[in-house]
Amino acid sequence: MKESEETLTVIIFRGARANPWRLKIRKSIMKHGLIFGLALLLIQGGIITHYVYQWNQLSELGEIKQELTTSRARTSNFSTEVDGMKKRMLVLETLNRKLQTMFGLEADEIQGLPSGLAGQGGEELPYEGLQEETSFEAGLSIEKTGLVPEVSKSISITDRKITEIKAGLEWLGQQTELESQILKDLSAAAQEKADQWASTPSIWPVRGALTSKFGPRVSPFTGKRALHAGIDIGSPAGTEIRSPASGKVVVAAYDGRMGKFIRIDHGYGIETTYGHLSKIHVKYGDKVHRGDLIGLVGSTGKFSTGPHLHYQVAVNDTVVDPIHYILD
Repeated sequence: MKESEETLTVIIFRGARANPWRLKIRKSIMKHGLIFGLALLLIQGGIITHYVYQWNQLSELGEIKQELTTSRARTSNFSTEVDGMKKRMLVLETLNRKLQTMFGLEADEIQGLPSGLAGQGGEELPYEGLQEETSFEAGLSIEKTGLVPEVSKSISITDRKITEIKAGLEWLGQQTELESQILKDLSAAAQEKADQWASTPSIWPVRGALTSKFGPRVSPFTGKRALHAGIDIGSPAGTEIRSPASGKVVVAAYDGRMGKFIRIDHGYGIETTYGHLSKIHVKYGDKVHRGDLIGLVGSTGKFSTGPHLHYQVAVNDTVVDPIHYILD
């Protein structure tokens, strides 16, 4: 009775005529076998689960590496574009400084391209002595981040590129503001120069032979040596007289010696006078531009021997040779 309680009998029938097999198994052995089998199943399940987990990790790691590769390519392309923009900005910066000098403005200092690196320094130690420590720190980094060195390196390179791009964009922003202000100043200076050029006499007021030059001469009226304050241009009576530059008519009147005459204030200290006209086509206060009709050649006034234009140029109330202000 005791034996039957401690064992289990397994009967295997082999057929209708053959005697069945009887296997007696102790309950303790059966119990240990079941425990072993269950443990084996648990171990196999753990191995399979770990395999599946690792497979998923590898799959995710592959996706991360692919994303990092794409991100690095885009970051590199963007960095190249930023570098190109910085170089073009430097060209613009140099050109603006040249223009500042040409327009008589005080040239700003050229800032140059940023280094892209933050300040560095500190004490240095032999590299060999730090290898073990570096390896140990790298191991800790992998344990903390869960990333393999290749991925960590890619992230580090990408972060450095992003830092450089940010520094480049900040520099571009600062330079854009600076160069924009310089361009405004240059635009104002260019407009002033354009106005000055437009107001500077530069063409013949009338075509004809030069009958008397500027400077000392024997006066045809007194026979004595005198300063001729302008030039005389011989031309048929009624020939059109054109303004040699932009300005404002400040005199349009008659004088006993000059006859009918016009005086134009061109600004910047420059005035021109036109004497002995037969007819005046402008009045006091009129604005004229280069090439505008202002009068006709004549021989009015007692200081005229025949049809011609007396053309006179004064700079800061001092008469100068008008030939210096004729470029055509």
